[in-house]
Amino acid sequence: QDNSFEQFIINYCNEKLQQIFIELTLKEEQEEYIREGIEWTHIEYFNNAIICDLIENNQTGILAMLDEECLRPGTVTDDTFLEKLNQVCATHQHFESRMSKCSRFLNDTSLPHSCFRIQHYAGKVMYQVEGFVDKNNDLLYRDLSQAMWKANHSLIKALFPEGNPAKINLKRPPTAGSQFKASVATLMKNLQTKNPNYIRCIKPNDKKAAHIFNEALVCHQIRYLGLLENVRVRRAGYAFRQPYEPCLERYKMLCKQTWPHWRGPAR
Repeated sequence: QDNSFEQFIINYCNEKLQQIFIELTLKEEQEEYIREGIEWTHIEYFNNAIICDLIENNQTGILAMLDEECLRPGTVTDDTFLEKLNQVCATHQHFESRMSKCSRFLNDTSLPHSCFRIQHYAGKVMYQVEGFVDKNNDLLYRDLSQAMWKANHSLIKALFPEGNPAKINLKRPPTAGSQFKASVATLMKNLQTKNPNYIRCIKPNDKKAAHIFNEALVCHQIRYLGLLENVRVRRAGYAFRQPYEPCLERYKMLCKQTWPHWRGPAR
């Protein structure tokens, strides 16, 4: 019920994974049919790129605003961070705050003053800003490295070379948010070079109990996972893909053009 910085970056990663799922199964799938000259009626779907941009945009994203607050001089608190969000993200359709300018939610008593809410692809999530700045600064990691380097155990000392006082970098260490953003970018780059297969798991109830099927919960998951649009694309297109060579080897005896030998397309 209480979501802080940790849940925020987890949900950011989920948004990026959903984005690549949309790219591969909805966007590229339909573009391929059009390239192949297949008669096709475009199937609309929600593209969560707008939510990813809200979080990761280098100038106006929430992570960029958080880093800016952590790095700027003067008094910096979680409240000043929220004030900056209220100014920069006030008109964004997926951002909600009690104090944002021209907010439609000014009288929404379900949203405390110290919180903001994001309309994620999976639904609305409210975040408590308390602790965002301290957790993003991630000063514990630097102190921990220095402590571990002083250990008598040679292996532990070797695992934390950055704790060596002679190698201490006076440059401010990267924030937790920027490190996580870079890790997510590396993951996305890696996934885009693969040919992933997806298994979507549907949770039948919130009690983790057998023989209980909550229809409303299941329908909610089907909607926000984009499965309805995915099914529509699959039904209208080609649901199964197989490389040409194994298909030819298995079924070549059914056609005189391929049996007993396939000599390639006629010239």
